[in-house]
Parts: sequence; structure tokens; C-alpha cells
Amino acid sequence: MIPFCTLTKKRYIGLIALLFVLLITGVRLIWINVHEPTDQPTVNNGQLNLSNWTFTEDLLSLNGEWSFYPNTFIETGDTDSNQEVQHIEVPGDWTSVLQGEDLESASYGYGSYKLTIRLPEDRPSVYGVRIKNLHNSARIVANGQVVKTVNQPSTTPEGTPTFRGPFYALFPIGEETQELNLVIEVSNYHTPYMGGINKSISFGTDQTITQEVNMQETLQLTVIIVLLLHALYAFLLFITRKELNQKELLLFGVMLIFMALGSALDDETFIQLPILREYSFRIMTFFYVCLLILMMQFIHRLYPTSKWFVRIVTVLVSVMAILTLGIVPFEHLSILLGLYYALYFVAISYMMYTTIQHIRHGSIDGYFILFFIISYTSNLVWGFLILSDVIDFPFYPFDFFFAILSIALLLFRRHHQLFVVSEQQRKKLIEEDQKKDQFLANTSHEIRNPLHAMINISQLLLNNHDELGDEAKYNLALIIRTGHQLTYTLNDILDITKIKENGIQLDKTDVNLHVLTNEVIEIVTFMSSKPAVHIENHIPQSLPLIHVDHHRMNRVLFNLLHNALKYTDEGTIIVDAHQKGNTVQVSVTDPGIGMSKSDVDKIFLPYEKLTTHDHDSGGIGLGLSITRQLIEKHGGKLQVMSKKGEGSEFSFILPLTTSKTKELAIQDTAASPLVQHEPLSRDSQESKSHAKILVIDDDRVNLNILKRTLEPTYQVTTTSNPEGVLDMLDKEAFDLIISDVMMPKLSGYQLTEMIREHFSISELPILLLTARSQPEDIYTGFLAGANDYIVKPVDSLELQARVQALTQLKQAINKQLQLEAAWLQAQIKPHFIFNTLNSIASLSTSDIDKMIDLLHVFGQYLTNSFSMSNTKTLVPLSEELELVESYLYINQIRFDPRIDYEIDVEEGDDIKTPPLIVQTLVENALKHGILKQASGGRIKILGRRLTSYYELQVIDNGVGMNDSIRQDILRNNIDDQHIGLANTNKRLKKLFNQQLIITSTEGEGTTITIQFPLHDE
Repeated sequence: MIPFCTLTKKRYIGLIALLFVLLITGVRLIWINVHEPTDQPTVNNGQLNLSNWTFTEDLLSLNGEWSFYPNTFIETGDTDSNQEVQHIEVPGDWTSVLQGEDLESASYGYGSYKLTIRLPEDRPSVYGVRIKNLHNSARIVANGQVVKTVNQPSTTPEGTPTFRGPFYALFPIGEETQELNLVIEVSNYHTPYMGGINKSISFGTDQTITQEVNMQETLQLTVIIVLLLHALYAFLLFITRKELNQKELLLFGVMLIFMALGSALDDETFIQLPILREYSFRIMTFFYVCLLILMMQFIHRLYPTSKWFVRIVTVLVSVMAILTLGIVPFEHLSILLGLYYALYFVAISYMMYTTIQHIRHGSIDGYFILFFIISYTSNLVWGFLILSDVIDFPFYPFDFFFAILSIALLLFRRHHQLFVVSEQQRKKLIEEDQKKDQFLANTSHEIRNPLHAMINISQLLLNNHDELGDEAKYNLALIIRTGHQLTYTLNDILDITKIKENGIQLDKTDVNLHVLTNEVIEIVTFMSSKPAVHIENHIPQSLPLIHVDHHRMNRVLFNLLHNALKYTDEGTIIVDAHQKGNTVQVSVTDPGIGMSKSDVDKIFLPYEKLTTHDHDSGGIGLGLSITRQLIEKHGGKLQVMSKKGEGSEFSFILPLTTSKTKELAIQDTAASPLVQHEPLSRDSQESKSHAKILVIDDDRVNLNILKRTLEPTYQVTTTSNPEGVLDMLDKEAFDLIISDVMMPKLSGYQLTEMIREHFSISELPILLLTARSQPEDIYTGFLAGANDYIVKPVDSLELQARVQALTQLKQAINKQLQLEAAWLQAQIKPHFIFNTLNSIASLSTSDIDKMIDLLHVFGQYLTNSFSMSNTKTLVPLSEELELVESYLYINQIRFDPRIDYEIDVEEGDDIKTPPLIVQTLVENALKHGILKQASGGRIKILGRRLTSYYELQVIDNGVGMNDSIRQDILRNNIDDQHIGLANTNKRLKKLFNQQLIITSTEGEGTTITIQFPLHDE
């Protein structure tokens, strides 16, 4: 049983085919009906009465019974006027009425057709006739005057007729003439199977005849041009996509060429060959016969069919085509054409069956092939009917159009399918490329952590193990350099991914190129392992600012300098720039190995790198590609001049800052360096209001913004002169330094190194502001001695958080020192208390008044020792002296008469000192100075107000100390015996950037001097 769905599909295909047949047949029938003459007078007995006819744009068909004179030319020959007249149908064959004499065919012979037309009184003056086709020679005579001759009619078989196709003749008629005697003299000696006038004759005014001819020629010429254009299109597709081996396009193009040539030789016959019309007909037939071969091969290429069937049909049709050209006698050519039609319908039926099978299997393209076969077959069938004189109508172009449109739609669909597949593949490739980029980015991130771990471990081994040999140190340094090189490669991979995804947006600002270059040179020099190569900055400091993305331009210079360094073994790499109008031209010149022209052409391509037999560039070849794209994003163009063995010069142009960009930069500065947020909480502000911060930046606008951001919480001092920072630190103590990295003359890195020569990381924290967040930049900053960094544009909340962390760290250290001092003070040794109490007890029996004084002083001492003011940063000097005097008085009573003391100080409300500092110095002088001597000694405290500071001295005449102990105290390298002095020295350095001044001579005593600033209320 056949499945229902299969039957449904068969009916569906059959219905579509039937509808298409009805469509093209209906259009043709409409065409025939439009051009079929209606309500026209008929020719009877050689007469046509038009006396009541009104000539319009329609042509009259002169069909009917004409007068016929066999074997006679009644107008141009010697003819007997009593010649017998016969009547013959036009169009029709004259064989039945023409009596040939000793001729090969009954169709051969000659004769005259005559028609008398009665004309209306109100009529045009010029008329014409048109004969659609004539297989022989003819002469048109109007009222005795020859108006047209075709192929020169004759009474003998001599002559060579060459003209084929339709023709027309125009002739005037005088106003006095009411009748038209139209005579057509015809002879035929070359068409054996048909003779006489076998096509309709049209009659009308000269305008209607000309209009009809022009319309028919235009239609046919349009078909020919369309065929040729589609053939050209097919050939171009075949040539341009030759690698696809689409022979169906070649077959289709040839098929259209043969259609166009056949059409040019048919109907209106645009091509009149200068040969016997018989051979012209053979050539036309040859083109049409060959079309079957081309159609079979074309369809077979689209839908493979039975090869043996295609081969058999191809062979048979090829034989017929050859026979058509001349082997078969002309009188038997019709038999050959009959066999061709039979073979054509067999082949077409098989092709239709094969196409339907493909459609049944789901091929939509099969419908277009089916429509093409039906359209061409329809044209062939109707052409056969016209050729057989069964029917007659004007040239019909739409079967050609339907056939061409079917194949054009097929090719368009296939092209669309290829486009869809190509688009899918393109999207797939883009997706795979994105996956590749994502894989590289993820791999880069995954590699970065273990890579940095290896670099850090290697650096740790190199720094902390002096016992390593030179070779081991060299290998560790090599590991570090190789690790950094891999880091740059990972950065390049990430950058190229961002550029491809348009993820890099330029944030242009005004940049000092000289300072930027110095910054990059520092980083590259730090990474360099070539001591014989030097990098010099020849960019003038007076060069105007450039308007670029600082971070990206840093990357550009880094890549160019790093590239120059790779290919230079010795010599000087020079960075230079000079102004050119509103731009600046920057160049990087190296004396390296240079490049050939072929190398120059490819170095900017991604993943291309320069490798010679003695130089391997390393990396993966992304640096210059990234550099060029970044420069192009700035509107410039990277160029290179190089010669093998003589070095290279890379140059590019950048825009200078204009007045307009300066105004915009000033307007945008408030948002550029800082992203504003709400300040820290009020508690944080109050608790940190005494922290002092020094901000250094060459841009005064940035300084103002940073100051406004931090001032609600901190005491902020700003400067745009990094060279004077050390002098400021000598005069004033700060809790934190915030410095920009890129500054003229002195970069942030250099300034940090200079500060670290005087202050340790814990003594004075440094926060760097940098426009770059690359590992090499951050690593350089930390190596210079920075505590932390922030990447521009700075988020105000992040800035406040980092500043708070660093200032709290500094103050925590100061607090710790204060607590240490307070703790030491609070740890009054039990024997000191017992001894003091014993002294009080002994005085109770000997001197009550002194006992009472000692109790009062001892109570005062304990109160001051446990006072909360000891945890403050500064206390009045008077409070500190009260504690010291109590302490000395107690010890004087205890050790009388071994201890003597003197206090001679200038006091004042503006004199403040860190708590417990003087007491610590006095305690040290007492315990480790005069009490070491059996005779005791004297302690003197002197205080003097000087011009800009206050100087306090604690002098004793005790045992003194040697230089070694003194140096250990100042270096904080001491034992528990002198921990109080060391702690005091630290606190002074933290608070006032000062240290103890100790002068001592063994056996003579010690003088300790401290200096601290005056504090106005």
C-alpha cells in the first residue's frame, strides 16, 4: 500500500505543475486573443470592399480568396490578358492549383496573387502591407508600381535567395484613386515541402505597419538581450568561482547563447546570413536541436539522473544536429525534425520525472527546474504549431521570460543558500575566533598568577641568599627577565583582544611628552639586561602638551622602546620629537640590526615577528600591531624607515593640545582625576583631623581637587615642585605623601627613592598616583619604595580609604610608641614603690614634715604616671616637668645625699612635648648615669626657646657611654637596658623628623638634647 503522505505529495506536485501549465497557456491565449483581428471584412474572389471602413491603429488581415495566376507574372512579365484566373486561400499552400513542369517538387513554380481593394473616400494617402514570413521570392506591385522585391522572383530555378523572415512595403495612393490593385508575384524553387503565401498578410496605414514592425522587433530584441545578459552573468559567476567547478553555470550560459542565436535567426530574423536561405534555416535548426543536449547536461548537473540515458540522448541528438547541418537533403529535413520532436518529448518526459522525484524527496530547487522545462516545452510546442501553419500570431516573448526567470530564481536561491551557509560559517568563525580570544584571555589570566609566583620566588632567592654563586644568581636573574617577558606577552594578548572587540576607548588628556618618555625609559631601563645599550630622551622640555590617552600612549612608547632594545646589542636609542604645525612628530631611532623591505611590510601584522639567523625577537609578534592600532585610534599613522644592518626609525604624528581642548580639559578636570563620592563618616573625619598629608603634582588643578577632597578630613599641604620636597620634610613632619608619577624633571619614582634615603616605609608612607596599571609600572613603584598606588582617574572613595589606611598605619605606629612609653612608665617596679614606702615609714619617726612632703610628691607622681594625657600626641612642657620633678624629688629623698638636680627651663603655653619623653631621659640619666657611681652625681635640665624651635637638654655627670652604645641607640639596635632611649628616638623621628642628639664621654657624663617645634594655640 502506498502511504497517504506520498500520494498527497504527488498530487501536490502535479497540482503545482498543472497550475503553472495553465498559467503560461492562459497568458499565451490572452496574447493570441489580443492580436487576433475581429469584425474585419473578408477577401472574396480577389475583392475586398473597404469603402465603409475607418482606418485605426489596428491592422487588417488580408486573409481569404485571392485571385491567383499560376506560372504567370501578370505585372512584370509578358502575360496573356486572357490568362485563366483561379482563386486560392491566403495563407495557404499553392500545390493543389500550381501545375509545375518537370520540377522535382509540386511546390516548386511561380505565379501571381492579386487583390482588388475598394478604398474609402476619406482615407490616408500612404498604405503598407506586411508579410510575416515567406519561404520563397516575392515582388509586391501596387497599382502597377513595384514597391518591394525580395530574393528576385524568377520563372526558372536560377538565383540564390538569401533573405528569410518577414518583410513589409509602404506605398502612396493618389487622392483620385479609389481602388488598390495589389499584386504579389511569387516564385519558389528551394522549399520543396511548402509553396506560395503561407503566412497572413497585414494591411494598414504606414503608421500602423511601422508600429507593428517596431513592436515585434523590440519584443524579440528584448528577449535576445535578456538571454545574452544572463549568459554573461552565468559566465562571470563560473569564472569568478572557478574553484567551485560549477559546470552547470557554464552549461546554462552556453544554453542561453544558443537560445539567443536561434531567436536572432527566427521570427523577425535579425541576422540575415549571406548564404542560401536553406542553410540559414539549417543553422537555426542546429541551434535549437543542440539546446536539448545542453538542457539534458544542465539538469543532470543539478540533479544527477541516469548517466546511460543522458549519454544515449546526447549521442542521438548530436547525430541529428550534424545531419541537420547538411547531410540530410532539405526535402527530408522535416522528417528529421519530426524524429527530433519525438526524441525531445521522450527526454523531456524523463527529465520531468527525475525532477519530480527530487521534489518528492524535499528538493525545493526541483520546482524551478520543472517550471523551466514546462516553459521551454511550451515555447517549442507552440513554435512547432506555427511552423506547421496550424496557427499564426505575433512573436510571443513570455515563455522565454518564464524559462529564464525559473533558472534565475534557481540560481538566486542557490546563491542565497550559499550566502546563508557562508553567513552561518562566518558567524561560526567569529564565534570560534571569540572563543579563541576568550581562551587566550583566560589562559593569560590563569598563567599570570603562577608566573608572578615564580618571578617573586626567584626575586626572593636572589635578594635574600647572598651565599648563592654567580652562576646561580645569573640564572635567577634570567628567570626573572624571562618571566617579565612572558608577562608582556600576556599583556599583548589581552590588549589585542580588547582592540578586536573595540573594548579600548580613548580617554584623552593633556600630556607632557617629555615627562611621559622619562617614565617609560625608567621602566624599560629597569627591565633591560643590556648594559651596553643606553636610552636617551631628546624631546625638548618646552614642547607643548599633546592631547592623547596617557595610558595608551605610555603603552605605545613602551612597545617601541622595548622593540628597539630587543634588536640593539650596543649603542644609544634616541627618542626625539619636534612640532609640526598643530601636531608633533615623535621618532624612536635605534642602531640595531635593521630590517629588509619584506620585513618592514609584515612587522605590523598580528603574530608576525622578525627572526634572523642570529636574532630571535621572542614574544608572539603583537607589540607593533597593537602600537600601530593605538596610534591610528589617535588619528596618526605609524611609519618605519629601516635598512639592513644600519638600524631602524619608527615615527608617528600626534595632535597637540589646542586652546579648545585646554578649555575642555580644565572643565573636565574635576571629573577626570577624581570620581566624586560622599566623604568618609564624621567619626573618621574627627578621628583623623590631625593627620598631615603632603600632596605633590605638577598640575595645580589636580592639586586643588585633591586638596578639596582630603581637607575635610586631613591637614593637606600641596606643592607642584617635587625638587623642594626634601627641604619641606626637614622643616615639617607629615603622616603621608601623595605623589603623581609623571612630573617634569623629577618623576614620582625618583622622588620616592630620594625620600626613602631618609625615611623608612613605616616612618613616612608614600602613595603614588599613576595613569597605568600594568604590572611593570606597579612593580617599579613598589621597588622605588612606595607603600601603595592608585590608578587614575582616581575614585575619591578609594582615595579616602587608602589615605585613611596609610595614615592610620602611621598613627598606629606613633600610638604604639606612645603606649610603649606609657607602659614603661606605668610599669613602676615594685621595689621602687617598696623603697619609697620604706622611706616614708622611716621619715615618720624622724621628720614628720618631710614625710608629709614625700607622701604628697609620691601621690602626685603616681597621678601623673597613670594620667590619660600620656596617650596624647603632645602635652604642655609644664605637665611633663611636674612628673620629672616628682620623680627626682622622690629619688633625692631615697638616695640623699647622692643625688642632686637642677631644673632651669623657659616655660610657655606654646611649648609642647611628647608625653613621657623628658621623664624617660631623666630616668636614664639617673639609673644608668649618676647612680652607677658610688658618690652619685648631678642632673641638670635646661630648656631654651630659640628662633624657630625649642631645645631641651638633660645633662648628667655620671659614668657616660661609649660611641658603640650611642650608635646602637640611634639605630634602634639596642638591648633592654636602653629601650627607653630607643623608643624616645623613634617617637621624635615620627613626630618631628628629629632624633636624639647624644654627646657622652665615659667617666665624665652624658648630654642628651632634643629639639621640637613651637606650637601656637
